[in-house]
Amino acid sequence: MKKAAKLTLVTMLVFGIFTTVFGAGVALTGIGARAQALGGNYRALSNEWSGMYWNPAGIVFSNGLTAGFSNEFIKVGVGYTSAPSLAGQQFSATSTSEVENEPKTFIVPSGGICYSNGKFAAGLGVWAPFGLGAKWDILNTSTYNSAYPEFDYDDDLQIIDIHPTIAYKFSDKLSIGVGASIIMADIMIQKPNFTPNPYIYQQDLWNYLLTTPYADAVTSVLNGLGAMGVKNSPYDHLLTDTVLDGDGTGFGFNFGIMYKPTENLSIGISGQIYNDIPLEGTVTAKTYMATNLTAHQTVQNLKPIYDYLLSNKIIDADSYNALLNYYSGVAVDRPVPEKIKADLPLPATFGLGIAYTGINNLLLTADVSMTQWSSWDVIDIQDNATGESFSELVENWEDGIRFGIGAEYYLSKLTLRGGYYTEPRAGDETTMTPTIPDISRRHVGIVGFELPIGPMKLHASYEKIFVADNTAEKWELAADGKAYDNMAGDYNMGINIFMFGLDYSFGKK
Repeated sequence: MKKAAKLTLVTMLVFGIFTTVFGAGVALTGIGARAQALGGNYRALSNEWSGMYWNPAGIVFSNGLTAGFSNEFIKVGVGYTSAPSLAGQQFSATSTSEVENEPKTFIVPSGGICYSNGKFAAGLGVWAPFGLGAKWDILNTSTYNSAYPEFDYDDDLQIIDIHPTIAYKFSDKLSIGVGASIIMADIMIQKPNFTPNPYIYQQDLWNYLLTTPYADAVTSVLNGLGAMGVKNSPYDHLLTDTVLDGDGTGFGFNFGIMYKPTENLSIGISGQIYNDIPLEGTVTAKTYMATNLTAHQTVQNLKPIYDYLLSNKIIDADSYNALLNYYSGVAVDRPVPEKIKADLPLPATFGLGIAYTGINNLLLTADVSMTQWSSWDVIDIQDNATGESFSELVENWEDGIRFGIGAEYYLSKLTLRGGYYTEPRAGDETTMTPTIPDISRRHVGIVGFELPIGPMKLHASYEKIFVADNTAEKWELAADGKAYDNMAGDYNMGINIFMFGLDYSFGKK
């Protein structure tokens, strides 16, 4: 009975911190203004600095010393309406109407410089292949505990790739290239964790006490709490704010082949592979007790009983504090590992592209690629000091195939561009949360232009991402019963992206 009655609060409070991180919605491919305006259908071209990302074999077809940069402005709007609460499966103080994420514009720069003598080329680029995040005020915590942070969900992922590259042209028809990735990752995640209110859900404890001489006192307190309504929302779960900060450095490489069977046709093949990034960081967890001073005074009537249970090791110290202080409104720092570590996998990508220039003043491109999102299966989070498992992230994502087409039309002083691509999401309803813009298949349309001014080329483009609404019908309780793998409800989103860029040729007057 003693073992059954113990409340293992610490693990329940902090176990779910990694339940949301990122998915296909944070694969950033806006690297290079020309490539972006063509919808990323660029593997068979890649003849300027951004080719170091898309297909390093292409940079050998650039001319002399060139440099460029692009700057992407991403505006993401996501709406979330919580599904009806299920007993024991969520903090029920969620809004019954739609909640939108905190407005934010992400600024994602990239750039590079390369040199080609027509036979050999080398360059250095810097970009962010993965990133983004979201901030939400989803929970109504004002009546639960007004001291709880205003934003209950917040995450920020930044991954920077510093990329030296070389390429060699074997003949007019064939070239190869390879680049190295030096990856720097920085992650911040804030999210609430929910522990069932012991006065509602700890039936083993109350069933035990009702067989003891304390039965009348316990019954009186439980009935009193019920009459006050403090067994209902927003008091049905203990709420803990958890924050993770971590960083790490990793490595990878990409390779490319460019083949030109005819003057008007080129074929590009490329791949990007990363090793797992060893992350180290810290985690903090603060429990905010519900605030209801009348209920708190009622609970104090059971203090002698809790003292007895603690002294006889029927409950532990954390359970004692939770039972005694549940309605006190106090905030308590939770014991967590001083340092944590995890290996973060980044998905590999392989693609094939074709470009055709046989129509007067017109360039046509098409690409197909596969991203290995299945590498995000189960990620083990460990105590850095002991090496013991502290938590795990279960995503069960699937690989995705992206397909797109692009076109470029040359006017006398202006080049017009457009592109389209589509790709599926990585996860499904069982892991869907509002913190990541990855709720269903994406269809993307892009328009842009290039304006030459002497040795410079100015670029601009607009990208609209269309994502169908989706619904996660059921809150998915993790197998261990200590965390939730998703957030059930209705989702909708819209993404608008603007990009500006400049390329400069040092040899052109």
